[in-house]
Amino acid sequence: MKITREGKRFLLATVLIAVAAVNTGNNLIYLIFSLMLSFILLAVALLRINLKGLSLEVSIDHPVFAGEETHALFTLLNRKRLLPSYSIRVAASGASSPVYCAFIGPKDSLKKEIKITFRKRGVYAYGDFSIQSGFPFILFEKSAKVKVSGEVLVYPALMDVEGVIPDISGREAQGLGKAVGAGQEIHSLREFRYGDDWRNIHWKASAKTSSLMVKEYALTDIRQITIILDNLLPAGEEIFEKTISLAGSLARHFLDAGYFVRVLSCKKVISFGAGDEHFFKVLDILALMQEEDALNCPVSHDNEGYTILLLKSARSPFRKYIASADMVMYADTL
Repeated sequence: MKITREGKRFLLATVLIAVAAVNTGNNLIYLIFSLMLSFILLAVALLRINLKGLSLEVSIDHPVFAGEETHALFTLLNRKRLLPSYSIRVAASGASSPVYCAFIGPKDSLKKEIKITFRKRGVYAYGDFSIQSGFPFILFEKSAKVKVSGEVLVYPALMDVEGVIPDISGREAQGLGKAVGAGQEIHSLREFRYGDDWRNIHWKASAKTSSLMVKEYALTDIRQITIILDNLLPAGEEIFEKTISLAGSLARHFLDAGYFVRVLSCKKVISFGAGDEHFFKVLDILALMQEEDALNCPVSHDNEGYTILLLKSARSPFRKYIASADMVMYADTL
């Protein structure tokens, strides 16, 4: 609980009245002083009662991206059986401003939206919400943290990559020549490679050869993009976040264009897929991806389709994959 500007003025007036009462011994001034003290005590008591029994439920039912303002729906509940609550503000870390709730009746609830901006990607708990009030006399203001269950997954910020992506239409024929695994007719079997879909494993052949064998299907009219993401230490946090954002933006760009997209990184792999469902699968992985401290990354050199290598800088250990890439992009130069 903190004292407001109005409260400071009132306390100063109370002190002056007290001094006057002592100096003059006037009973009327003593009476005024007593009333002012009672007013202060009443303000504190009513403020505590006003915030008592309040709880919050928060939900975000749409994709959330770092750096973009989003709307969170909250339900403010008053669990008091007889007393209402007045002049409540709901605040949250990252919110542009608190949301004002004028009245919540006993055993009643109120639904409103609050605008929030999450600065970084990752998992956020709904634990940074608080309720505030200065009711009834605005002499004091009390803020109370509210325990809210649940969490939200914040996706990396996306950027416009139209200006940095060259025309790769001339490479599509080469990509088509490599495209396997998307048809219906089995063409051949080969050994399992890092990044292959586990659903394509031929278990009978694997048992006979004592090694994992994968079904290759007949070539189909499909375009494929492999994105190799540099997530090795060392590098600054800002450059790594830019690399993550670039990977998500490229995935969106090519998925929107009808490509099948795969993402390879150190200790993480996202198999080929297409459409919105695959896009959010990519974002789920990117939202939680961390930098790794060891070059123990079985990134396949036999990349399928058109390969884009995303490096944090020209000094990255991932530069050894430049020879197998069709295109190299450096996050620190964008």
